[in-house]
Amino acid sequence: MNDLTPQEARAALADAGNQSARVRRSDRQFRSILLGLAATYVAGALLVGLYPQAGSRFAGISLIVILVGGFVGMLYLLLRIRAYSRRGILWFTWSAAAFSFWNAAVIGVSEATRWWGPHQPGTHFTVSAIIAAIPLVLAAWLIGRWR
Repeated sequence: MNDLTPQEARAALADAGNQSARVRRSDRQFRSILLGLAATYVAGALLVGLYPQAGSRFAGISLIVILVGGFVGMLYLLLRIRAYSRRGILWFTWSAAAFSFWNAAVIGVSEATRWWGPHQPGTHFTVSAIIAAIPLVLAAWLIGRWR
């Protein structure tokens, strides 16, 4: 059995503290991913709100660029995370799940109340998307507050 001297034990504890701090900093990268997802969602909805009748080739191409660019950017950020804590990945996963349920509720209410429709302005769709992105922004804010 290898006994450590008090000096070696202090050095090992300091190293463990440094590694723990590095993992917590790495968890904060989930904040950028959540904000990127919210920005991509709202940017796409803004474009759809501006061109609700899909009568513009520019709108279709721009929407594809926004979605692919957002996906590639978030994938890049996700692949840069080398280590993450259980708390970080759980928080990220639950945040994405909360967004999915909240988004479904916003869509359901928008449809049921006729907030969306051919007779309504396209900005209604954009407003609904901004409301639907609230869980992503809230989760990103909370992750940014971690110490």
